[in-house]
Amino acid sequence: MKRMFLFCYFLLAAVFLVGCAAAERSGTEKAEATFGELPASFRGTLPCADCPGIRYQLSLFADGVYTLETVYLGSDEANRYHEKGEWSLDGAGKTLTLTDDEGTRLWRVQDASTLEALDLEGNEIESSLDYTLKRTDGFVTETLEDSYWRLVELKGESVEASQGQREAHLVLHSEANRVAGATGCNQLSGSYRLEGDRLSFGPLATTRMACMNGADVESRFLAALEDTTSYRVLADRLELYDDEGKLLALFAVQHLT
Repeated sequence: MKRMFLFCYFLLAAVFLVGCAAAERSGTEKAEATFGELPASFRGTLPCADCPGIRYQLSLFADGVYTLETVYLGSDEANRYHEKGEWSLDGAGKTLTLTDDEGTRLWRVQDASTLEALDLEGNEIESSLDYTLKRTDGFVTETLEDSYWRLVELKGESVEASQGQREAHLVLHSEANRVAGATGCNQLSGSYRLEGDRLSFGPLATTRMACMNGADVESRFLAALEDTTSYRVLADRLELYDDEGKLLALFAVQHLT
């Protein structure tokens, strides 16, 4: 009896694993059939009720993750928003669903190069205005090295620059494998090691200026850098992870002019 129970248990487990693998292959094949090579970037400016327009940049990744940046034109940096979530296609590969903690967005896939925004119920928006995003010629992403990365989150908590202090940031200089930046309180410098998606920092040094504000961010920022073992660049965002795969820090690229 016990042998029969064990046999049935392992048989059901095997069926479950095969089903999961088939579903994963099906999802991958559907994505490739719809969009071709991934990752892919889409851009466009959609109508806005009280501004000149809303600029969208959507990035779809092969593992089902998406990032979306929206900028309300004619306004300041405060009206720039970023979201990250999971994307999926319906059975026919004609409707793209973006899901994050705030809810869902629906898009009609006109073809591999064009997405059209739908309303909350998945219906076409009745308007003569343009609600489409167009695929860029190449995938739009930032590079880890030689980019200015502004710290925006530490372990899921938002980070804001303190009054009178320079914002916390990093620049990884590829020529000498040197890192420079600021902790939100002091200047930061040191070295880094990069092998594939593996990344580590150290030794690091900071100036010793006493700060009325920003000391807490500095200590947590330095601890995150010390624990970093890998990274991921998602379009214009940089994520640092520890050896258990936990997200330590999130950065946004800052283009200096």
